[in-house]
Amino acid sequence: MPELLFEHFVVLMLENRSFDHLFGYLGVGDGLPPSGATNYLVAGNKKTEAFSSRKGGDYSAIGQGPSHSLKQTNEQLFGETNPTKSVASSTPAMNGFVASFKTSLEYDLKRAPTSSELQQVMNAFDPVQLPVLSALAKNFVLCDRWFSDVPGPTMPNRAFVHAATAQGYTDNENWKPKFTCKTLYDRLNDSRFSWCNYHYDHTDILAMYPNLKGGTTNFRAFSEYVADVAADRLPAYSFITPAFMGTSEQPVNSMHAPKDVRPGEKLVADVYTALYQHPEVWQKTLLIILFDECGGYYDHVAPPATVSPDGIAGRTNQPWLVPFDFKRLGLRVPAILISPWFDAGVDSTVYSHSTIPGSIIDVLNLKGGYLTERDKKAAKLTQRYLMKTNNRSWRTNVPNVEVPMQPNEIDAIQREVLDGAAFLDPDPKKRTADRVEDIRDPALGRQFIRTQVAKRIEHKIAARGLRGKLPTASAYRELPGPVVSPARIAELRRKADPPGRRP
Repeated sequence: MPELLFEHFVVLMLENRSFDHLFGYLGVGDGLPPSGATNYLVAGNKKTEAFSSRKGGDYSAIGQGPSHSLKQTNEQLFGETNPTKSVASSTPAMNGFVASFKTSLEYDLKRAPTSSELQQVMNAFDPVQLPVLSALAKNFVLCDRWFSDVPGPTMPNRAFVHAATAQGYTDNENWKPKFTCKTLYDRLNDSRFSWCNYHYDHTDILAMYPNLKGGTTNFRAFSEYVADVAADRLPAYSFITPAFMGTSEQPVNSMHAPKDVRPGEKLVADVYTALYQHPEVWQKTLLIILFDECGGYYDHVAPPATVSPDGIAGRTNQPWLVPFDFKRLGLRVPAILISPWFDAGVDSTVYSHSTIPGSIIDVLNLKGGYLTERDKKAAKLTQRYLMKTNNRSWRTNVPNVEVPMQPNEIDAIQREVLDGAAFLDPDPKKRTADRVEDIRDPALGRQFIRTQVAKRIEHKIAARGLRGKLPTASAYRELPGPVVSPARIAELRRKADPPGRRP
């Protein structure tokens, strides 16, 4: 019998990003098509405004970011919030992301969103904007067919990585679900394997499974993860929960919109670097980085059908809930299998979050067996990645990542100055603080103010101060700072020199 390759399994689950949103322009894996992708303001209606995929992601989102409820995910997939059974069983057109985002923004902003705001849902990051995730995706195993288990929000998808079922929940239920099912942690307990949930503030495991037996050794601060790696005392299975609340000392690092994604990059770097700096531990540890669900951001790959975990239908006891039979997966999410025992490459096997409990139960031969039909039927990592083989060799040509530049929060006086800068615009129609409400980073704010000042000065020179005359000079050519997303640059350039006037 082949020997087990790893003694420790570490899973870091981040929040709310689709594969195309993070890796669409990575150049590795099945990213955005060369011709790009397009959604319309009204799903599938080519007579309405078109929004195409664009290179350059937004570090933070407008409003509360795209919705990812079951209803809104339905609209993103099928163009309607409550598809019939025949529609729901068909291949989704993936054409309702902009239409869904419009609904969300109208609710969040209490006004009609602008085109540049709606564009955010179709934007995809330039790899240089996410240096840590991009380096790991290129140097280890990038899974480009890893799907969330539910086409919906955070809690039910996290339930599948813990228990391979959401027991009928398709919403977050205010984080007060009544889960009664067994979990991966119960299986580990029964077989006397150690486990730990490293966390910052909220712990989804405690919130979701009140009957789970666990003590202080099972729930520890994230800082203890770094110490445990250094001391070679990692448990058999570790699950890392990011910071959901955040403080000035520790910002939200879950990547959940609308928060800035860069603290999440730092978390990835911290988790990875702890292992990188202790190769004696890393040689027996597999790190898996993945995201719970797509967060409403565009992805071009249609989710496949799957098996119901337990025959429990989706709850419809609230007016915002729509029927769901748990027989189709959610959208594609980024997932990376990290170990120098693996060659860099792409794995296009269809996986889902249930792959994790299924693989751990399988490879450790845990008492009680699989939790549901979902983890039983899910593709496993066992034979391809978790067992020793003669053709494996330990690579030393792996990246030593650096923590990327982190954003700083804007204080009250900076917000006033930023709002005022919007009123420097030569175009009276653009003099509104709505334009800058999604800027939360002083570096982004500084660049916006500098551009506004340059536009104003150029307008005075070019128009000789004539009131109302639009600028025709070259302010839009001003080079942006490295932290400004191309989406923001495009907006500033368009505002500085409207279509038809640009040389």
